[in-house]
Amino acid sequence: MKLYLLTAVLLAGVLTSCVKQEKKPLDALTPEQSAAISQGATLEGFQMLDMLNQQGLSLLVFNHDSLTTHTNRGVRDLLELINDQPERLQGAVVADKIIGKASAAIMTTGGVKEVHTNIICTPARELFESQGILVFATEEVPMILNRDKSSMCPIDTQIADIESIEECVAILQNMPKF
Repeated sequence: MKLYLLTAVLLAGVLTSCVKQEKKPLDALTPEQSAAISQGATLEGFQMLDMLNQQGLSLLVFNHDSLTTHTNRGVRDLLELINDQPERLQGAVVADKIIGKASAAIMTTGGVKEVHTNIICTPARELFESQGILVFATEEVPMILNRDKSSMCPIDTQIADIESIEECVAILQNMPKF
């Protein structure tokens, strides 16, 4: 028997989606997901990451009983949220396709509580963990690469040696838009 979410609701089934999406029963979770849930992760975060991957999105933010979807590359959507709607990130569960140090600095400044991602770099994971933010990643890499995979992501390069989260975000906010 298949369960479907159709314009759903997250938190007791509240994940909104305009597309018919199969919902994983609790016994279909991987051992890693089950362990993460026992440590405080939300089932919704895993569902959000599945939705992100299935629909080709780059970022999902669930907070205040609503889900917002984003499709821009890089940190543009996160910068817009932190500048225009910072309350969207406060206490949010976030699913992001790839998380580098730049994304982590913005999310940390915004006050997210839980992050799910396909790929995270070690500095981003360490930043989240130092701030008590729950992190669940499919893969961890030493650094995020640029689009042609020839060197480090140009955005993360700008803040690689910066220790202060606030300084990282200030540098990112003053960068030209990509």
